[in-house]
Order: sequence, then C-alpha cells, then structure tokens
Amino acid sequence: MNVTRRTFKKQISSLDAVFGFLDEALSPLADNHAVMYPLQLAVEEFFTNMVKYNPEGTQDIMIGVEREGNAVHVTIVDEDVEPFDVTRAGVTDTSLDLAERPVGGLGIYLSRALLDDIKYSYADRRSTIILIKNVE
Repeated sequence: MNVTRRTFKKQISSLDAVFGFLDEALSPLADNHAVMYPLQLAVEEFFTNMVKYNPEGTQDIMIGVEREGNAVHVTIVDEDVEPFDVTRAGVTDTSLDLAERPVGGLGIYLSRALLDDIKYSYADRRSTIILIKNVE
C-alpha cells in the first residue's frame, strides 16, 4: 500500500467523499473489519471535530493513508487552527449513566480503545493527528 493523500473541504458534507477515499486507499484490507472499522470510526470522529470546532476555517483537511510494516497509519492534517492535543483530552467516565455524562468525549474515548496508537503534533498553526492500527 503506497502513501495516498487527498484533501477535503472542511464541511460535514465531505464525509461521503472521505469514506470513499478510505475504502479506496484501504482496499487491500477491505475484508479485515478489525482494521477497517476502527479507522473509519476514528477518521469520522476527528474529521467531524475539525469541522465542528473550527467552522470558520477555509483550509481543506488533508487525509493520508500509508502502510508501515504491520500497521496502517492514517494522517489527518488541519491548517490554520489552534492546538487541541487529542492525546491529552480528558478520559470519559463510561461508568456513569448516560444522563449523568457530560456531552462530548465519547468519540475520542472509542478511538483510543479501538486503535493501537494516536499521535498528535502541532506546528505553525497546523494540527496533525496520526491514527495507527496494527494489521494482524
């Protein structure tokens, strides 16, 4: 699997194109639901958060997919934004009843639980999230 990159308009309506890109880029792993589902869920979560929390941003969001050894790396880059380190986001207390839980945080929680690693970096107003899922 070569490195494949594409940019998407920063809008929720881009999600269909994002999923189409992921299906294409990850096609060698299409039958491996243990890899595909977590990556799709996490990309949807982080892409949606980038749109939701910086709606005035005019820069496209770049998504890249590559295979490194026994792992798939999906990189998501958002330009001209303030930092938000998803690796330091608070831990969601799933022991509380739904009515008692604060809104938000569950998508990051699920992504952490389903992926093997999440990396974050920020420089020059550019947020980069790397989602890593091992291929068994």
